[in-house]
Amino acid sequence: MPTLNNLSENEKSAPATKPLAQLLATVNNDLAAGMLSPQVMNDPDVHAAELDRIFTRCWVYVGHVSEIPEPGDYLLRYVGEDQFILARDENGEFQLMLNHCAHRGAPVCRAEKGNASHFRCPYHGWIYKNTGQWNGAPARARAYRKLEPEKWGLQKAPHIDTYHGLIFACLDPDAVSLREYLGDMAWYLDMTFGLHERGMEVAGEVQRWIVPGNWKSGGDNFSGDGYHITTAHASTQEIGVAGDLQAAVAGVKLVELENGHGVLVGEATGLPGLGALDYPLEVAETFDLDRLTDDQRKFAEQYSMIGFNVFPNLSMVQTLAPGERDGEFIRYMSLRQWQPQGPAEFEVWSWPMVVAAAHQSDKDASQGASVQNFGAAGLFEQDDTVAWSGGPGVGSSPFARRFMKLNYQMGLNGMSDHEVVSDWPGPGLARTTGYGEFNQRAFWQHWRDVLADEH
Repeated sequence: MPTLNNLSENEKSAPATKPLAQLLATVNNDLAAGMLSPQVMNDPDVHAAELDRIFTRCWVYVGHVSEIPEPGDYLLRYVGEDQFILARDENGEFQLMLNHCAHRGAPVCRAEKGNASHFRCPYHGWIYKNTGQWNGAPARARAYRKLEPEKWGLQKAPHIDTYHGLIFACLDPDAVSLREYLGDMAWYLDMTFGLHERGMEVAGEVQRWIVPGNWKSGGDNFSGDGYHITTAHASTQEIGVAGDLQAAVAGVKLVELENGHGVLVGEATGLPGLGALDYPLEVAETFDLDRLTDDQRKFAEQYSMIGFNVFPNLSMVQTLAPGERDGEFIRYMSLRQWQPQGPAEFEVWSWPMVVAAAHQSDKDASQGASVQNFGAAGLFEQDDTVAWSGGPGVGSSPFARRFMKLNYQMGLNGMSDHEVVSDWPGPGLARTTGYGEFNQRAFWQHWRDVLADEH
């Protein structure tokens, strides 16, 4: 079979399944040649290492400030596969607490959302404030008269911070700050969430559904896969939901950033009725572009955000949909997260996001378009998740593990049409077309490097 030509003689005779350290060494060598072992898409040892080394060390998105606006508001959220309580305490501060009682580990909160000043364990009745502090137990004077409350609160994330309303947490006490972790990605978050003092807000409820795939498929795709849209989403052009997809791929800009982050940018359409960043004029007129730098204002005139992935598992997609009237366009956004549930399954979380200062009718139209296209039964969403379901199959196949490599060569050694954008107004390395897999290779390289660090 042709893929045998990609393997050395040692690889052809090696065991199908490589131990983690050997696999990571192979990934490091393969990425330089634009290849990737399918084993990374479905392996229990890889998955365990991801939970231990990626989700406990990286800054992970856990929610938006608009979801818990009042003191006492809380939500159940996940970092990796661990369930946490995300709460706004009585002082308005954000807290992220492991949803397990310090007594016997029972969950202390069983409602997905609500408002509470305290959480009481249903097993033995231990009580915790919404700061995580231990606050009492039944018959305390008889049962726990010498217990030290400051030592027995809920386990809290050592770091929690926000950027333009996005709430992130990190479980590593020695982690760098959120701003340092984001690096140049923050510049593009400014262009997405920082266009008005009030920023963006969640419209309605977060949508959730299970996908038979590996969580990294989402990060891989949204970090910079412009190439798939002409095939996977061809039907959306046929029914008039999307425009010329070939032209879109040719015009998209792939922006490669450090720390495994990646961005997709489109050229401004210049369509009537649209303003800065391809927002409808009535929405764009609410923006305070004086908040931006000169380079960011130049970007807002020439380009529009399409998507990104903040490593490891926070993505965004933003584009136009036809409105109800001829010549009318709606700009919509879906903020999404790929929540791992084992190596062969993940849960998609999708937040429809709207401009907080926009008129309610614009918010409603944007939310509707977001759900229609990237909700659980979304027109685009179904295309992607069907394709991603192949990851666990090829990843667990002994035949594929031994003889097959996944191809990531687009953009290497003259393989495709692209150039570096010489006058790019923003940070990062931008390319002129969507015919490249630079961002995906950077995603996988950072994934490999984080996993290889055993500290």
